Amino acid sequence: MIMKLNPPKNVMKMNEWANVARELQGEDLKQKIYDNTLVDLCGNLKGKHVLDYGAGPAVMANRIAGLGADVSVYDISEEMRKIAENRLGAQRVFQDAASIPTNQFDIVLCNLVTCIVPEDEVARIARNIRVALTDSGTAYIGFCNPRIHDLPESLIDFRMPSGRKYEENHEYKKVKKEGSYEIIELHRPIEWYSRVFEEAGLSVSNIHFTPGYDVNGRTVNDFVIFELKK
Repeated sequence: MIMKLNPPKNVMKMNEWANVARELQGEDLKQKIYDNTLVDLCGNLKGKHVLDYGAGPAVMANRIAGLGADVSVYDISEEMRKIAENRLGAQRVFQDAASIPTNQFDIVLCNLVTCIVPEDEVARIARNIRVALTDSGTAYIGFCNPRIHDLPESLIDFRMPSGRKYEENHEYKKVKKEGSYEIIELHRPIEWYSRVFEEAGLSVSNIHFTPGYDVNGRTVNDFVIFELKK
């Protein structure tokens, strides 16, 4: 499984994610593992009003638009919003979180965002998502599976050992194999996320994991996706 990597780009701060926008658009294995699982969970998207919160270069949003969804997106990065505008049209891109309408969306997605932002931002995102949902809507918030925090290598990344326990919130470095870029990720236990989401007024309907595969006798599920309701 060991791969030879080029010297990685570094993404150590939130404003540096635009530096790897091209790499994010080329993560075919990640899309197969994570994006396919999420699309299956969403079910029939035809005619659904969908918000992708933290959409990055709008890879997922573009895909679900192709499945018939009425998609809007938001991202904190101006550079990412510009890429999304080129892909989806400016009318589908919110320039700030305050512009997102309330009680509007059947589905709100938040993909691989809550594991790279501070704790208070996770809570803020959850509250914003709740406000954007219709009363019968569903949110899917997905992130890297905290239960494999001690795994040095998976199919999609290398993880630098932190020496910290699963129960402890902490930072650690990760190198993504697709695109060969290095990030700082924020580990929080699944139980922590459940509490924060519930405090924001979101009820946990289900917790899904992406399909497992074997690494040296250990079953690895790369991502977890919370299914949430008001």
